[in-house]
Amino acid sequence: MKKFTSLLVLFFLFSGFLMAQTTCADLFFSEYVEGSGNNKVLEIYNPTDQPVDLSLYVIKRYSNGSPVPTEELPLSGTVVPGDVFVVTNGQTDSVWVPGGGYWSLPIEPLFYARGDFHCSGIYPAPMYFNGDDAMTLEKVTGQVVDIFAKTGDDPGNNGWNDIPPTYYAGDQYWTSWTKDQTLIRKPEIRDGVKVNPAIFKVDVEWDSVAKNTYDSLGFHRCDCHTGPVIGWGINDYQAVHTIVLYPNPVTSQQLTLDADAPVREVTLVNLIGQLVFKQKFEGSTKRLTLKFPELQTGIYTIRVVFADESTSQHKVVLK
Repeated sequence: MKKFTSLLVLFFLFSGFLMAQTTCADLFFSEYVEGSGNNKVLEIYNPTDQPVDLSLYVIKRYSNGSPVPTEELPLSGTVVPGDVFVVTNGQTDSVWVPGGGYWSLPIEPLFYARGDFHCSGIYPAPMYFNGDDAMTLEKVTGQVVDIFAKTGDDPGNNGWNDIPPTYYAGDQYWTSWTKDQTLIRKPEIRDGVKVNPAIFKVDVEWDSVAKNTYDSLGFHRCDCHTGPVIGWGINDYQAVHTIVLYPNPVTSQQLTLDADAPVREVTLVNLIGQLVFKQKFEGSTKRLTLKFPELQTGIYTIRVVFADESTSQHKVVLK
């Protein structure tokens, strides 16, 4: 009996060790934006210690309680350790919907500018999700690495809330967490939801911030990476200052930077941490035109130092 008990203890210890090894091991959703019009954004975080090839992944939508995917979006690009990849709706003009008799509004430029990747902007596509849709991040092999909400579950037009027993907002639209909200994954979450939950309890893994919040896009704080966070501002989820970069990806070796405060210095580093660009500014400069005539195509991190010594970091893609 003692031998059996010892083996049982060892089994559970080993099982716990294996489970621990799975955390911080694969991509997961770190932010969810369901805002006005087509301000629809999903942020994907890389908790691992290696760059990840996004061509091995797809985003899928399970619309209105569907148990099977209704649309999917193949991804491309690379996300480095501790960084994020922002996917947005790609509709940039208003479109008249004859069958519905209304105008489909475009994504706002500030949201679009934060994106690393955009869907086609033609309905239907996964990035036309609403608060009652489940979303998954899957490998092209079909392996689910993260689930937002619950597939095969229709909570009604107003989506899910944090109120038992149903966790459905129903007619109490003001209680919804998944419609007209921005959600940020809690820092202690180190892995995606790989098994469809019996009940989707949104407040367990997500924090809610105001509708149409975009300042937290482009960086994520997670216990998987305890060092400096790429793109992390000084304050919790709200960066001290906001910058907008366009066009990004850069196609003509020239980048415009708009800031809400005077900029003192801009630097650019490549994926292996080498400083490849540095420029200082004087006065109250808030709009900058940066030129990179000698840089190769690839992914870079741009670091902006403001006149008040605060900083902001973002990804820049040169094509």
